[in-house]
Amino acid sequence: MPTNGGVAFTTIGRFAKGVSCLFLVLTLFWTPVHAASGYDSDETLLDNLHKKGIVSDDEYKQLKKKDKATDKVVKFLGGLKIGTLSYFDYSGGREKDGTPFNHFRVTRGYINIKKQLTPWLGFRITPDARQDDTGDFKLRLKYLYAELRPPDIGFLTQMKSEIGIGHMPWLDFEQKINPYRCQGTMFIERAKTFNSADVGVSLRGNLFGQLDEEYRTNVNKYYAGRYGSWHFGVYNGGGYNAEEKNENKIPEWRLTLRPLPDIIPGLQVHYFGLYGRGNTDDSEMSSPDYRVHLGMLSYQCEWITFTGQYARTWGNNKGSLVIPGTNEALRGEGYSLFINSKLPVLDRKLNLFARFDHFDHDRKDVVTSGNDCHDLVNGGLAWEFYHHFLWLLVYERVMYENNSGGMGKAPSAGKNLEDDWRVQTVLQMKF
Repeated sequence: MPTNGGVAFTTIGRFAKGVSCLFLVLTLFWTPVHAASGYDSDETLLDNLHKKGIVSDDEYKQLKKKDKATDKVVKFLGGLKIGTLSYFDYSGGREKDGTPFNHFRVTRGYINIKKQLTPWLGFRITPDARQDDTGDFKLRLKYLYAELRPPDIGFLTQMKSEIGIGHMPWLDFEQKINPYRCQGTMFIERAKTFNSADVGVSLRGNLFGQLDEEYRTNVNKYYAGRYGSWHFGVYNGGGYNAEEKNENKIPEWRLTLRPLPDIIPGLQVHYFGLYGRGNTDDSEMSSPDYRVHLGMLSYQCEWITFTGQYARTWGNNKGSLVIPGTNEALRGEGYSLFINSKLPVLDRKLNLFARFDHFDHDRKDVVTSGNDCHDLVNGGLAWEFYHHFLWLLVYERVMYENNSGGMGKAPSAGKNLEDDWRVQTVLQMKF
């Protein structure tokens, strides 16, 4: 029978062995260490411990199974990113029909899941939680695509291709210059011409490499081609949330030039275009024209951003902007100005911004004799209190001329819509 000292010694020995085994398991789980000098470089620490007799055959087999399981988990998690982009909104004001409103809303609820499988192949799926007309929240797909990264070809660099429900060439690009999508849609989308994603294939890239790291860190890391960037795609045409109703496919393109990268790197000139027919059933008559020509001038530096754009349109992606009683597309025209300034307070995380839009859905005055435009003006403060977490306080007003049918609607003689306005506070959550 062992003495008390023997019992104590045995207990301490068992405890030490247990701690050693636990340390060994944790080491194998968290850091698959390869053999150091003197060991075969293809062998793990576990293999060498087994060789030296420190780990028994049974322990080796059990730990090897755990090691393989760990490798599978590590391999699965490698290149995997899960995040969200969500907007929580409170607005109070008055609709264009005179109805007052006062509500909290969740206006966006993305769950971004991205996986980089190889250096040249990735995948993204983004379900979007959206509140329907009944008030219920439903999940729909906003993005689902394979991303290919072909090698550089001469001056065409940092190329990416999306196959599936992917980005269209314009709005994702504009939203990387105007960062306040959480407040509301951009100019051309607010006019109900098209939205940001569609089913199709596309290829984009930079021209002659990228700007230096200082610009990408302090000004804008997105689409930072040294002499500009480009994006070309072919899509169904109706947008990510519409069923394809005809056989028409829409080519879309964007070309951005940065003329003075060494002198004024933030100065860029942009052109976007698309050509096709609206997404309507053409079994009885041809679908209406759907065309866009849009130009924009932008400037960015560490403390100010400015954009000015002008667009001419024929119809829209839905095929709904037509002369009443016909399938002839309405010809539209508009422009937009945006400015954002970083104030010298709160470590330049407080921004003052303003925007003005003007759009005429019937620039040829075919439906009415004129006075059918609408103007939008908004402005406010934005505070980035944490990385990509924004809080906005905004006032917005939309003013309709006497014959305006409203945003995205054909003019209507004597409709006389009231101005609609709102005071809005928005929280953007992104990680």
